[in-house]
Amino acid sequence: MEELRLELEEALRQAVLAQGDVENLFLLAERLGEDLEVWEALLERLPPEDPRLPIARARVARLRREYGV
Repeated sequence: MEELRLELEEALRQAVLAQGDVENLFLLAERLGEDLEVWEALLERLPPEDPRLPIARARVARLRREYGV
């Protein structure tokens, strides 16, 4: 059962990344929490006036430090 959940989560992740919709990226980033690729994709697409921008910047910076990127 766990394997199926992981497969479905990865399929959803890939679909959201391919689509690039900001709302879906934000929801997925919040759900997955530590997925640098998803947070970076969100950061690239957020408009400058979006109130979530500081959250995305902070999370990307922290994850890059943690992952040594």
